[in-house]
Amino acid sequence: MRILLTILICLFTTGLATAEKPTFDTHEPLRVPCGLTNVVYDWDFAAGMQDFTTSPCDAQGVPVWEHGPTTYVAGAPGTVWGTVLEADYPVDSGEALVSPSFMVSEETYLMEIFHYYDAENLWDGGNVKVNGNVITPLVGYPGVISVPGDWYAWCVDFQSGFTGLNVGWFSSCFDLSAYLGQTIQVSFEFGSDDTFVEAGWYIASVRVGNDFIVENESQTWTGVKSMYR
Repeated sequence: MRILLTILICLFTTGLATAEKPTFDTHEPLRVPCGLTNVVYDWDFAAGMQDFTTSPCDAQGVPVWEHGPTTYVAGAPGTVWGTVLEADYPVDSGEALVSPSFMVSEETYLMEIFHYYDAENLWDGGNVKVNGNVITPLVGYPGVISVPGDWYAWCVDFQSGFTGLNVGWFSSCFDLSAYLGQTIQVSFEFGSDDTFVEAGWYIASVRVGNDFIVENESQTWTGVKSMYR
């Protein structure tokens, strides 16, 4: 009898949690690569960990980033960094994947990532930061994570980020020119609240370079920079 009562209580409280979370729509992210003509750093995770490291990004988030092969998401190109490779990410997850240090210059002001994500829409997800500041892809993030905020998402709460259902593998481009002349590390931060989980965030490669073309011994802006700035 006690076992039956416990089961009924769990089902009831789970139903309440489900009912209390409103649903919102997010747009599918636009698939815009950088159009790099010169690549200075080509961090292809199929070739190894590429000196990327993991780090806490909030006080108590559960670590999730792993490097290796995965069969958990379709089309994974070799080994990747992912938020648990062969399972859904856990509840209350929160951890950063941090790049090696590099200087931002006219040769290294664009960063392109090839990635996949599937996270509870608007309550879990990931974003990209430099020096603790969220940087936004050229075409924006699909939503703000943890709205209205009754469920806390470690590392990314109330921040714009990649959130929502599986959209397949695609490229996103980031403009780093605000940090010209600075040596930076880029942090890929993921977090989740205490209910419902999905496959997570998987990153196959990170490439840093520019979209210059050379004409008559002069450098000319082209590609993404000229389109969006």
